[in-house]
Amino acid sequence: MFKKFSLSLMAGTALLLAGCQEGAEVAEQEAPQAEPATAYEPAETVAPITVAEIQQFQTDWGNGLVAISTAFADGEDYVTVAAGVLEDLYGHDYNDGVVLFNPTITQEVVFRHDWEGAASYFIGTSSPAAVMSEDGQGFATMPWVEVNFLNDWQYIVNADTAIGMGTVEITNAEGDITTVEKTMGWLRGTDGNIRLNLHHSAVPFGNR
Repeated sequence: MFKKFSLSLMAGTALLLAGCQEGAEVAEQEAPQAEPATAYEPAETVAPITVAEIQQFQTDWGNGLVAISTAFADGEDYVTVAAGVLEDLYGHDYNDGVVLFNPTITQEVVFRHDWEGAASYFIGTSSPAAVMSEDGQGFATMPWVEVNFLNDWQYIVNADTAIGMGTVEITNAEGDITTVEKTMGWLRGTDGNIRLNLHHSAVPFGNR
């Protein structure tokens, strides 16, 4: 009795397994084929800012200020020179984002967060943009001949952004030196160059 039951059970199990295997084969034939997985493509990395880049930028900033002043003194097209300097250092129309710009000599409009305000500060009444009345002829048209970023500058670099703080001395044609305390911030622009996104200036407390 036990032997007959075992044989029947074995036969039934064999039929069940055969049916499952046949069903699996049919299901495999009917199932849609999955698309092959694509290889992971990491996002494009942005090169970190270096202190050497920042220091070169500061040299370029000083040279740009002197270039505007020189072009003005020589009767050249200093407006175009100024536009090129602003585009290279701040970004034309601030197209790399908001720029937090607080110029040194302002009272009425102390923050210049757009292109028009920055251009007005540097070249004043000759700016093709809207002019702030307090800017007069413009800071950059003064007879500047030299700009020195002193060695007291300290920097904090965080990948593709950085900030720095220190002293700048600006010398005019008569040899007089204007000392300014600056805080500057940089980001890497869409073209790979670094540009200012923060520029705050103040005169030393004793000179106020």
